[in-house]
Amino acid sequence: MVTSAKSMRGAAVKTARSGRKGASLPAPKDVDELQQRASEVLRQLQGPQVEAALPQARLLTLAARDLRDYATLLRLAEAVGRVAPQEVQVRRLYAQALIDTGQVTVAIDLLDALLQRLPPDDAEAAEAAGLRGRAFKQLYFDAADKRSAAATHALAQAIEAYRGPYLAAPSRHTWHGVNLLALLCRARRQGLDELAPDLDVSPLAQALVRDLEKVAPSKRDAWYLPTLAEASLGLALGTGDLRPIEQTLHAYVMDPAVQAFQVASTLRQFTEVWDLDGMAEDPHTPAGLRRVGRLTDILRARLLQLPGGTLEVPVRRMQRPPVAKARSAKARAQEAAEQAADHSQLEAILGKEGPKTLAWWRAGIDAARSVAVIRQRLGRRLGTGFLVNAGDFGLSPADERLLLTNFHVVNPQGAAPGIKPALAEVIFEAVDPQRVHTVAQIVWCSPIDQHDACLVRLQSTPAADVPALSLSAELPPRPAAPDAGAAAARVYVIGHPGGRELSVSFQDNELLDHEGAPDGVPQIPGVCRVHYRAPTEGGNSGSPVFESEAWQVIALHHKGGKLGMPRLNGQEGSYAANEGLALGALQAAARQALTAPAEGVGQSTP
Repeated sequence: MVTSAKSMRGAAVKTARSGRKGASLPAPKDVDELQQRASEVLRQLQGPQVEAALPQARLLTLAARDLRDYATLLRLAEAVGRVAPQEVQVRRLYAQALIDTGQVTVAIDLLDALLQRLPPDDAEAAEAAGLRGRAFKQLYFDAADKRSAAATHALAQAIEAYRGPYLAAPSRHTWHGVNLLALLCRARRQGLDELAPDLDVSPLAQALVRDLEKVAPSKRDAWYLPTLAEASLGLALGTGDLRPIEQTLHAYVMDPAVQAFQVASTLRQFTEVWDLDGMAEDPHTPAGLRRVGRLTDILRARLLQLPGGTLEVPVRRMQRPPVAKARSAKARAQEAAEQAADHSQLEAILGKEGPKTLAWWRAGIDAARSVAVIRQRLGRRLGTGFLVNAGDFGLSPADERLLLTNFHVVNPQGAAPGIKPALAEVIFEAVDPQRVHTVAQIVWCSPIDQHDACLVRLQSTPAADVPALSLSAELPPRPAAPDAGAAAARVYVIGHPGGRELSVSFQDNELLDHEGAPDGVPQIPGVCRVHYRAPTEGGNSGSPVFESEAWQVIALHHKGGKLGMPRLNGQEGSYAANEGLALGALQAAARQALTAPAEGVGQSTP
């Protein structure tokens, strides 16, 4: 989903906004607390305590938006709308939740009705108009053909929705202005000069930068620098001089108060709306602007240094260009100069650790190339798998690359929800999205109530530059007690959430607990479970779970639970967690089983 910077603004707010009822109420610190408090408020809204519950309901709708728990936001907004339809902010947040859950046209209808009720000078009218612009922007970016009549109409509507509030009060509605600027640049690049023909990009960018720089430091909120960065980008693209945007980006990403959701939002704007990656690859882009794609690399690198946020890496960023048979000395020298310039630019913006962080990120991108989507032949996507070396499971030849996934994705009997190997198709989308591999043989498998694993041999060999992933039999230390003050280890999941594009998780990704040595207590003999927070969905089944230092796989992801995952190691209660099976225990089980294969293991597909 395309997300404007403004739509995330409230995430920096820890209490309800001043001037509103309930402003002194503390905001929930996480999704668990949000959902518990929301359940109580929803109960109160159905009884005689409506007036007493409304301040808390207002606060929780904002918190649900900030925590991206749109299911809870939808329930709260619907309940408030039934008893207090005059709560226009909650109504607007309802529309935002609809957009973020894919119900864009319904959101537009709701916003149109809301705008008819509101006086033009009401602050909520500008907010609703901007959100309407975001809804049409989403329709535009969701269109497969950006030049179709429907896509052009959506782009025109988005431009007009942002244009109205901005022109009415330019210095107050700068976030409308930067979205207007970005969409105008997009329209002009696409040759749609008939959209807002009276507006010129360069003067608009200059006016935005000028108005933003006039804002007194004491009045600059958390979104001041992200907004200035976009305005500076528009100015830089017009002049051909990237130094102003690089200077602004340095101030922005190195601000001690910057948070991951801000950087992630700017990254989405730079990639999806401004299309900087595409601009960098376009041969028609002037040479002086080619390094504009490095701005998105800087944002991704900084995102890795911050807790929170979600990073979905476009497949095209993982695909390597064909290797030329021979290059001239001049070409090699030019490439070395460009790499040195990239290193220098990154260090100038992110400091001396910047190149190291970017190298770590690129190592993760390389690892993502070895992750595949698994789909049913001529049907839906079921899950994820990744390449491993046969030698890591006691097989020879040791360097043969096999695919590891979940039993509940592929298994010999086709036990639901999985399929038989003969029906499975495997695609390494980051390498060659057109090449389909089929399964030749199941080498070893373990049922859902054990390791939930299936190791298969592919009919065809993946490309030579797609290596098996490095596995680790060791797990990071179990997290210390919450009051110990030590930061929990992080884990990273690479897979296909919801069957969509290959994604790397960088949100709420702490290691919670595991049953490994030295003090873990496995509940299932021979099985070691690992619990962690990460934004996974159906389709992530079979994904590799990486440790945070060297991109080694420590677990095979197999399920998650919003709230009802029982705690490990004999602890009482449950929590929101995802669960993987530790690779060390899984490898040991495979080695033991492969010395005397069970029925159904090592058979060719029917």
